[in-house]
Amino acid sequence: MKKFIILSFIIIIAILLVVAIVWSTTTGRSLDECFFGTCCGILYLTGKYLGFTYKEICVIANIYLEAGFCLLSSLWVTWTAIKGFIQRKTFGSGIIMVTGIVYGLAYVVGFLWLCQHYAMPMNDAFDLCYHELIQLAKDYHTTYNNVNYAIFILLFLVIIIGNTLLVKLLDGIFMHKRKMHILYNSDN
Repeated sequence: MKKFIILSFIIIIAILLVVAIVWSTTTGRSLDECFFGTCCGILYLTGKYLGFTYKEICVIANIYLEAGFCLLSSLWVTWTAIKGFIQRKTFGSGIIMVTGIVYGLAYVVGFLWLCQHYAMPMNDAFDLCYHELIQLAKDYHTTYNNVNYAIFILLFLVIIIGNTLLVKLLDGIFMHKRKMHILYNSDN
């Protein structure tokens, strides 16, 4: 399931990029303008289909859904750490469990802060986010589009893929320790 979600997101980005490339080459507009326009168009059409305005679907998808997926992926890391402790009950697995719990709680706090920060009518939340992104673009001497790409595509992918890799790492650590335990006990 996790691979499907990540792969689906990457495929969607690739399709959007292909559409933007075609649009850019046929119209002479910049690739950046066409990619951003394609992303906005998809959000607009999705919102229209679901009965939301463009601003509403942007807030729902870019703020709440992406943050929710990030939170869920972090809680998956937390659960894997807890499960490893339950199976092993060693000091080392206890340290990993405590670290996993703190890690998940940090995401919960961040998610709750985000929800509180944008706890307003969706049009106002969109406007606030828009102005914050404009300010970030000014602060980092880049464009509004680049800040959007960095946060809503790159950062999102880094968090989701990073948490998936953390789960694989933890599973590997606990599986290795379980195999070592079985080998040790079979020798005695």
